[in-house]
Amino acid sequence: MSVNNRGDINITLRKFYMKMIMCLLLVFCTVSAMADSVKDMCSDSDKICTCAASQLKSEVGEDDYGLYEAIGAAYIANQAKGMGMGDAWDAAVKAEASKRGSSSTKILSKTNSIGNAHRKAIKSCAG
Repeated sequence: MSVNNRGDINITLRKFYMKMIMCLLLVFCTVSAMADSVKDMCSDSDKICTCAASQLKSEVGEDDYGLYEAIGAAYIANQAKGMGMGDAWDAAVKAEASKRGSSSTKILSKTNSIGNAHRKAIKSCAG
């Protein structure tokens, strides 16, 4: 094998390893992005919050849980930007209502009832 061929092999291996590293980073970032804001909005232990999220999903169904989770993610992001709790939630509700072609009032009413069910689930799981 000539030096050029070895160099080509080394470059090919480096490209392969870089692609593998990028794939692993992509998987890691995707899994991190899949964090559940419903659990994140719960201030109890991880065990209680996981239980409550599961119980809530069973009670309200996938669609309403998805709505609550989407608004929760935006709410957390809004708070991270420095917004107060009420303003952060209202902005998240307004943005999600706009995405869904619904009124903020309708979405807020729905998330209020889901939030009540979430608090009950947390209490239930806390024993």
